[in-house]
Amino acid sequence: MKVQLFLAATLLASMSFAQSNNSSDSTYYSSWIGEWYKVENDQISTQPTFIVKHGLYNSSFEEYWIGAGGNFSMAWRAWDKRTQQWDFAWMSTDGLFQLWEGKKVNGIWYMYKTFIINDKEILSRQAFIPKGNSELIRTSEHSSDGGQTWQMRFNETYRKRD
Repeated sequence: MKVQLFLAATLLASMSFAQSNNSSDSTYYSSWIGEWYKVENDQISTQPTFIVKHGLYNSSFEEYWIGAGGNFSMAWRAWDKRTQQWDFAWMSTDGLFQLWEGKKVNGIWYMYKTFIINDKEILSRQAFIPKGNSELIRTSEHSSDGGQTWQMRFNETYRKRD
């Protein structure tokens, strides 16, 4: 009986810790599920650019991207409770596979990856900045000085349809 009480108390304590360890950062993408349409010149595209579904747990997602020229890509975005960060894995039909590391900067979660372009190390980062439950801003920036300064590649708006 003492062993059962000890195990029950241990289980309750671990459940309490897991619940109290659920930071607000783990819910950063809480409105991520759905079909996202690119907005250009105040016009919403007729086809979704990407579709997001739940992954294996609440703070994990599967993403399906429809690219130009018939390219298709899949991605997985997930909160890692051990490292307390979002990470991102991406692969495409044209044979690319990338792992991106999440870092929070001024309240925004960015995904970072280093590329070698023309024998030069280029740091890239992207952010999907939620604007309410049905709109977001996607930015992509490059840095050739290790992240001290950034050059904007693009800044796009996406919306879910009602």
